[in-house]
Amino acid sequence: MKGNHIKILTIFGILAIVSIFLIQIFWVRQAFTISESQFEHNITVALRQVAEKIAVKNKTTFLQRNPVIKVNPRLYVVQVNSEIDATLLDHFLKTSFDYFNINQDVEYSIYSCEDNKLVYCNYIQKKKPLKVASTPVLPKFEGVDYYFSVSFPNYPIISMHNIPMWMMTSGVLIFLVLFFIYALFVVFAQKSVTQVQREFINNMTHEFKTPLSTISVIQQVISDPDIVKTPQRLATYAQIIGVETRRLNDQVEKVLNISKLEKKQFELHLEEIDVHEVIEQVVYNLTHTDFEKILDIKTDLKASPQIILADRVHFNNVICNITENAVKYSVNEAKIVISTKNVKDKLIISISDKGEGIEKKELKKIFEKFYRISTGNTHNVKGFGLGLFYVKQIADAHKWKINVQSVLGIGTDFIIIADLKK
Repeated sequence: MKGNHIKILTIFGILAIVSIFLIQIFWVRQAFTISESQFEHNITVALRQVAEKIAVKNKTTFLQRNPVIKVNPRLYVVQVNSEIDATLLDHFLKTSFDYFNINQDVEYSIYSCEDNKLVYCNYIQKKKPLKVASTPVLPKFEGVDYYFSVSFPNYPIISMHNIPMWMMTSGVLIFLVLFFIYALFVVFAQKSVTQVQREFINNMTHEFKTPLSTISVIQQVISDPDIVKTPQRLATYAQIIGVETRRLNDQVEKVLNISKLEKKQFELHLEEIDVHEVIEQVVYNLTHTDFEKILDIKTDLKASPQIILADRVHFNNVICNITENAVKYSVNEAKIVISTKNVKDKLIISISDKGEGIEKKELKKIFEKFYRISTGNTHNVKGFGLGLFYVKQIADAHKWKINVQSVLGIGTDFIIIADLKK
């Protein structure tokens, strides 16, 4: 999938998620509003019905067209132009609320308009017991004999009677969002893998093409019958073919070794190794290799003892790979220091350079297979991106710890912590 397509998909996905959240918030707010309006309407109608029943019982009429007054969402006052029988009021409230399916705890109080005093108070409990709020101070209503108030202590949750539907829709929304995020993660992961594989194939093709091209040119030259007349020249070409063949073989071995490492099909041949001896041999080999840049490798080998149990071949490759990387990622002149020291029963090997350094976001990925540090969209250093992956696999197999410290533009320090031979 092309990068532009992924960007478009990501943008549309984010917009879709934001839109869904906004719609969900709007829908929930609307649901709350509708629920509250419906509840208030049911309460008003139920209380009016109670007032009508009291009026019929006492053979009186309303002073107002609507006797129900909403003081606040918790509190309602009902005007009654007659005395109120507490027993009848309790019965009427229960039957009317049951009829309108109002399943909330209710506190009701009866007041006298003459002295504005509370004459009766009761609590209709339909839910779990809870602490009843104190009776609020009510305003005086002129021109009526009695009035009663109804309050709902559980008002903050009365609009949640249809919460199962909200929970279900919110759950579906969360599931869809998580699924989309997972899908994006898979897409980006696949894109990363595809890009890494493409770069690996390109690098491998380049690494193989160069020696093959050299061998092909030499083959054409030595096909000339007159070449035998210049044995010195023929010997030189034969030597070049040998070098390029070994180079091809080394590249193939790298790929095959990585395959074995992944499948855990390799065996460690542990033996006592003098770390300093191996380091000095690696340094000697590198200083006699043409890197097309100034090479300055120093050693500071202070560890004593310096004997560990390790596979000699793999340990040599680990030191060589890290040091070669330090050379490759140094500009013009490669200044490298390889040092050792002892910390308790551990041997610490440090390979530091004054190269380009590594960004923090890159540090977590440098041990991944095929991963290569790039500058923009280009890779300035040849290779397959297998060297540090190999180093990490070998370190894990030996149960060594390997840490990397780096500052961009200043340099990098690879630290290997291994157990001393006991």
